[in-house]
Amino acid sequence: RLMTPAQQQTLFDNTARALGDAGDAVKQRHVANCSLADPAYGAGVAAALARLQAARA
Repeated sequence: RLMTPAQQQTLFDNTARALGDAGDAVKQRHVANCSLADPAYGAGVAAALARLQAARA
């Protein structure tokens, strides 16, 4: 809301990297918590996690 789209993307990417080695259940729970705060935040973190996982494959 107060961040630019670029700042939001940086937040999503940083959050995904911080969760990188966590188990899938932890990642899903964190995305759910982010979504409770702001649905766009949860969606952004989920998308960043998916990109990170695809890059590691």
